Amino acid sequence: MVEELYKLKVKEIMIPAHDTPFMAENATWVEFLTQLSLNAHAWVVNNAQDMRVVGVVTEHDMLRLIIPPGQRKERIFGIPRAEMLHRESVVRDIMTHDPVVCSPEETVADVLARVSSFDIRRLAVVDEDKRLLGEMTIQLLVKNLRYKFMNTV
Repeated sequence: MVEELYKLKVKEIMIPAHDTPFMAENATWVEFLTQLSLNAHAWVVNNAQDMRVVGVVTEHDMLRLIIPPGQRKERIFGIPRAEMLHRESVVRDIMTHDPVVCSPEETVADVLARVSSFDIRRLAVVDEDKRLLGEMTIQLLVKNLRYKFMNTV
């Protein structure tokens, strides 16, 4: 059953772009906070027309900014950037650049190898020009595995 899941192509189960949270790299601090109040992450694209993935913002990016100095675990949150916490900040200033991505033609096994190797929970699904097509998440993989278990005779 798990072997069947490994062989699935990303395009067969991915979350499509229209259901994938994203924002432009020049989005404001307020837009960033609004997006993170609704979703745990958002893919950052160069602009809403081209939709080329240039980064990702997550709850960890927010935590890196607001956890008081001395209480941060550098291994988890990286270098603190509290100076970024001002109204003029844009998403480009606080995002994680060059996120790990995958292609719609890759298999779930490929995605799982990357998830394990990079210790991440989600990957943007992009075309050859890095345009956002959707996303793959651990939660989506768990749902698909659950579906396979429930529908096995």
